[in-house]
Amino acid sequence: MLPVSANISNEYLPYDIKLLVDNQQVKTDVGYLTQHSNMLVPAQVVVEMMGASINWVPDEWKIQIEKEDRKLTMYIANYQCANGINVERMPAQPTLVRGTVMIPLRYVAEALGAVVLWDGRTSSVIVSTTGDIQMPEVTEPETPKPETPRPDSIDESLKKKLIVLDPGHGGNDPGAVAGKVKEKDLNLQVSMILKDLISDSGMIVHMTRTDDRYIGLYERAAFANKLKADLFVSIHHNASPDSSAQGVMTLYYPSSKRNGMTGIKLAQIVQKNMVNDFKTRDWGIIPRPKLVVTRETSMPAVIAELGFMSNKEELNRIVTYEFQKKAAESLYKSIIEALQH
Repeated sequence: MLPVSANISNEYLPYDIKLLVDNQQVKTDVGYLTQHSNMLVPAQVVVEMMGASINWVPDEWKIQIEKEDRKLTMYIANYQCANGINVERMPAQPTLVRGTVMIPLRYVAEALGAVVLWDGRTSSVIVSTTGDIQMPEVTEPETPKPETPRPDSIDESLKKKLIVLDPGHGGNDPGAVAGKVKEKDLNLQVSMILKDLISDSGMIVHMTRTDDRYIGLYERAAFANKLKADLFVSIHHNASPDSSAQGVMTLYYPSSKRNGMTGIKLAQIVQKNMVNDFKTRDWGIIPRPKLVVTRETSMPAVIAELGFMSNKEELNRIVTYEFQKKAAESLYKSIIEALQH
């Protein structure tokens, strides 16, 4: 621990994730923080694990970091950083927490030549000083949650049903953005897990996109119509100018109908299960007759809004693999329930 003699107040939130530097997990009693959606980490332990040296000047609140020919100078509660001969604005200020200097991880790591990646499957931030990234192994639970219908338990008649999943946004359309986190990526991560659940059950599943590309809204609807899908589920995450807003909502087109199932019935099922499974605020179901993907599809269609990226506490949950798996299981359960209705 650095010999810090004073603390400054802050309002940052703990970030309950794992941090690995060159495949070694960082151990810290202080934990991690977020500031403007940027991760702050204990300076000394992380910098030294990256093979750099650090010097703390408490009288000046100055932090000096050096690695080979790279030199950074920054100050507590100051966005500016001297990076070699250049003065740059960092995305977050260094701060003090219980006597420990905390620095913005991505900025410092990349300034020292390292690579930083986020692995949503394991809720891990991975730093590599060599550029060789090894993703941690994911250990799946041995037994599924009992409330989620398993592929071998669904009715045989459902195995001919066709579902279209629509991961919202993509390509040059990021959707909502919170720091480095883009909605388009979260939408795709949940959709891929859900796709596997549906496919393993024996039902037919198609996705409007399976990678980071832009697909027009009318193209998405036309894709589902051409396939004569039984259900269309578009997966999104929300954002609001009110950073305290959190919870889930489901949007639908009022008049879509197929085989006795309507858009409003599908929305009610999806919303009920999300509220029960996530234990979060219920914003209800909302008719949106002007939304293209629900209006132009000829089958029951909904947009599931899984949480607010603008709420820091909720963002910290929805980026985790545990939440994404829970979200996929909730939507899978809703699809089965709707098809059996």
